[in-house]
Amino acid sequence: MYISSIKIKNYRGVKSDQLETSPFTCIIGENNAGKSTILLATSLFFSGTSLSKSDFYDEEESIEIELTFSGIDEKDINRLSPDHRARIKEILEGDKLILTRLYSTSTDGKSELRCSRWAPKDPRFEKDVVGGILKGKKGKEISESIISLFPEFGDKLSNVKTQKDVYEKLEEIISNMQSENLELKLSPLPTGIDNSIKSLLPEPIYIAAVKDLKDDVKSKESATFGKLLSILMRFLENSEHFDKITDSFNELHKLLNVVREAELITDNRIEKLQDIERQIGSFLSENFPKSKIEIEIPKPELKQVFTNARILIDDGVRDIIETKGDGIKRAVTFALLRTYVEQYKEQKREAAETKLAGAVEGSMAEVAPVEASEQPYIFLFEEPELYLHPSAQKILFEALEKLTEANNQVFVTTHSPMFFSPHSTGTFVKVIKEYPVQGKPYGKFLTVNLLKEIGAKDAFQIICYENNTAAFFANKVLLVEGDSDVIYMKEVAKLLNSEWNFDAKNIPIISINGKSNIKRFIDFYSFFQIKCFCIVDSDALIDGFEKFVVSDEIKKQREQLLGTLDKIAHEQGGQVDLPATKIKELVRRYTWKERYNKLKELGLKVKAGNALTEEETLEIDFLFIEEENNLRRRVFTDKAIEIPEKSSLLAELRNQDIFILSHGAIESYYPDGVTGDDKPTKALNAIKILKGYEDCRPHLPNITLEDQEHCELEVIFKRIFE
Repeated sequence: MYISSIKIKNYRGVKSDQLETSPFTCIIGENNAGKSTILLATSLFFSGTSLSKSDFYDEEESIEIELTFSGIDEKDINRLSPDHRARIKEILEGDKLILTRLYSTSTDGKSELRCSRWAPKDPRFEKDVVGGILKGKKGKEISESIISLFPEFGDKLSNVKTQKDVYEKLEEIISNMQSENLELKLSPLPTGIDNSIKSLLPEPIYIAAVKDLKDDVKSKESATFGKLLSILMRFLENSEHFDKITDSFNELHKLLNVVREAELITDNRIEKLQDIERQIGSFLSENFPKSKIEIEIPKPELKQVFTNARILIDDGVRDIIETKGDGIKRAVTFALLRTYVEQYKEQKREAAETKLAGAVEGSMAEVAPVEASEQPYIFLFEEPELYLHPSAQKILFEALEKLTEANNQVFVTTHSPMFFSPHSTGTFVKVIKEYPVQGKPYGKFLTVNLLKEIGAKDAFQIICYENNTAAFFANKVLLVEGDSDVIYMKEVAKLLNSEWNFDAKNIPIISINGKSNIKRFIDFYSFFQIKCFCIVDSDALIDGFEKFVVSDEIKKQREQLLGTLDKIAHEQGGQVDLPATKIKELVRRYTWKERYNKLKELGLKVKAGNALTEEETLEIDFLFIEEENNLRRRVFTDKAIEIPEKSSLLAELRNQDIFILSHGAIESYYPDGVTGDDKPTKALNAIKILKGYEDCRPHLPNITLEDQEHCELEVIFKRIFE
């Protein structure tokens, strides 16, 4: 089983929102946006800790934290006691269970756990209504009161004697109702399972930022170190020495307690304990001569023993970890998690060997009953990168990945791109702060489920492999075609205006390796409301324009421009030979040599007087289409030709944050005479020539805006940084 969604209403900085989750969920966003609130709310759902008024976003509204648990099977249900299994099935919707931790405004910070279940539309069945009419009633008054509320069910309610009887009978009545009389709403849990349901649900382990949580270093069951130690002790149960430990506990139990087996009573307790018990009994008999006393000391459990375990660190001074620095405390947490992963892998390997050894014997055995699965954990890890250098962050991330393989879930809040990957991160959540015109600001969740959004996952893989993950933590990004654009744009912007510093303003420049990827990048970043600007070569207007999402009016303007370019090219009698680089591209993209051989064959066919099929005609045309596009490029970038349609279209595209370079490729914006072995080197050499604004400006082309000349790149950068 796993948590598949979380809804948070009115808790701290969250007004009302929800997010989908997966085995590994990564939560990002600016400080104070509400990332930690998601982890705290999840932990609060399980603990039910009392709250104060300051925890309510609106003090007049209740707090609701709803978790949907999916994938519940028989093994999960068998963690419950037998008498509660049927009751939990009553509130399951298929393999899902929806539970809500409710804090009303009138409960002094206390809460109750409710379930979403099909309940009567009739408001008389509400718990508050039934509870109100039964309040203070005893014996016969109970049946009389409840029958007055439900006279139509008098025959079924006539024999109830206790309030417990009433609720059980009402549940029976509800279970037999027709679906049209029911609706899905928050309802009390089935009678008696309030506490036992904990064994069905995952156990949360909240690992807070050490700088914010004092209890993070206390070796108690309720604190992180205590819980991490406790889960490690599970592995002792499968060790060869576990039986010895159990036997020792049994022997200790016999030394401290009277043992009753059937009708046989054995008292081998230590003499001093028996002496103390006799003395207490003699004093008691002075007032109650017929009463006997017996001291019972519960048998210790392994988990209880480790509850008080402590971690000692010897770094020259041997002392408990509470006295050490935050860095080493975080490192110990890191070490405990890695140990859990390694122990799990070892246990899994041993289990596989045992299963293999018993395969033949097991094949002849009867089908065994379904056993209960181990209770899973949900690790809520706040800023795992704290106090860890990058290589250690990577190792910790790999350990967290492995935790999910053991049927656990991991939620992390992070500012580091080290803690997500296209292979393991199932859900991305970006938390942003909304500032309404009226009322308090609140956190808003932007969720991308990479397990469902295939297109988003493809883009995410490209972004990760291109090392562009830093953009997830930005509000704006600039998309460019290649590395040379990144190099040149970043430096020229600072030369034109010292305030236009992409790094200082946290506006990453992302190389998308060609305009063919531009749509998927824009779509992916749009999920997180990251504003995208694009700077592309003029070639994008000629070939590949379909990658941009623009209005029909802009598409129409583009078609008109292409018509004008074709007309000018025709009037000039233009003929352009394909450059060697373009021929190479065609060979790579379209197996041009193979088609060229086909053209010779088709030529002989025409010479013989045979007609070509439509497909054969297309095979001939494709090369000439590329030549036509090349003529368009030449006319488009010709500085001597004024084309009004070009200026108006580029202006419209700039309003859409799509900047098409009017003079062709970025190389047209370099100083004259720049050379280099490759494109990035050439861009670096261009930067070396430019020393300041006065040195830079003469090399950059102008465009005309409102009858005035402006530096094209200044116009572009001004829009990006405004």
